[in-house]
Amino acid sequence: MTDAHRLRTDLSLRASGILSLAIAFTAIYTLARLDQQTGALAFLLATIGFLCASAGAMLVVVGGQIHDPVRISARWQRAAR
Repeated sequence: MTDAHRLRTDLSLRASGILSLAIAFTAIYTLARLDQQTGALAFLLATIGFLCASAGAMLVVVGGQIHDPVRISARWQRAAR
């Protein structure tokens, strides 16, 4: 993978994280503006707000490093059969 490709991947992941945070902000703002905050719409808006905020924050913070390999200790590796 070239440096330009890594930079493009990193920036696109961070941009999608910012977009996800904007969607979360819109959903939570709409939820706060509801007159009656019970019902399926309120739960749907709360779910969208939570999931988009969680995923968006993770993408903005981690960016392209989400694809980096992670070492797993020997205790948690699969046993050879």
